Amino acid sequence: MTALDYKVQDWKQSVVTHITSSDDSSKLADHALNLARILAYPDIDVKKTLEGIDAMGQHVVQVLKKTASSPPRPTQVIEGLNNHLFNDLKFRPNTDDYYNPLNSYLNVVLERKAGIPITLSILYMRVAQGAGFALQPVNFPAHFLVKHVMEGDNGEIIVDPFNGGRIMDDYALKALLERSYPRQNIALTRVFVEKATVAQVMVRMLNNLKGSYYEAQDMEKYELANEMVLAIDQYNPDAIRDKGITLLKKGMVEDALNVLNMYLEVDPEAADADEVLDIIRQIRSGKSEQ
Repeated sequence: MTALDYKVQDWKQSVVTHITSSDDSSKLADHALNLARILAYPDIDVKKTLEGIDAMGQHVVQVLKKTASSPPRPTQVIEGLNNHLFNDLKFRPNTDDYYNPLNSYLNVVLERKAGIPITLSILYMRVAQGAGFALQPVNFPAHFLVKHVMEGDNGEIIVDPFNGGRIMDDYALKALLERSYPRQNIALTRVFVEKATVAQVMVRMLNNLKGSYYEAQDMEKYELANEMVLAIDQYNPDAIRDKGITLLKKGMVEDALNVLNMYLEVDPEAADADEVLDIIRQIRSGKSEQ
């Protein structure tokens, strides 16, 4: 078994088995820390790190007992979370070095107190969980969010941990969408704020890391992150294509051909289908000349 195989097996045992058996978003911080452990930080003590995060939530509970109604209103809990995380502990968005892969590792975010929307959201959710306040992940386009679903039929509160825990109304959500996709006039629909599955969150984290490691030309970590995506979703089109290209670069031509053909079978209408077909033709042409 290669080092890559060993790490993918670790990922399957420590995370993927849980994701496939139960969509439990309360375990997102656990999964994010295991992701960091497998990809880059083998010495992480996941249990101890989680205990430290949970202590933040317990601190919020103690403050709310003194300052809020009993039980506290959802907006009071959000205010308490924001005050502790962003005022007391000084967590902040890493706007200066946004695409650094370190921003996608929850353990590093805890150390540096800076991160991107998805890692700050996972941290925010876990701290809220420690305070007895349920939040759900929201896979908003280009900017991860969280939400609290009110009891009964009283709607939901959407929160942006990247921007100090700001509560987002429809106007703010539309502005965020337009900022991410300027001049495309994308309509804001409720689909954008539906609860994300744990699998979707993990794939999004891994895709962020894939992009960062590709830019840094760290192909070993890029390949590992891609295999971790496929362990979650074996039919993920982008991950299949990227595996094919990686195999081709490694000189594993027959395997690359099989995987790239699979990509076109899984996503025949892919935007880059013609480009992939050209690669397949070149591979076949090269084989026929041998």
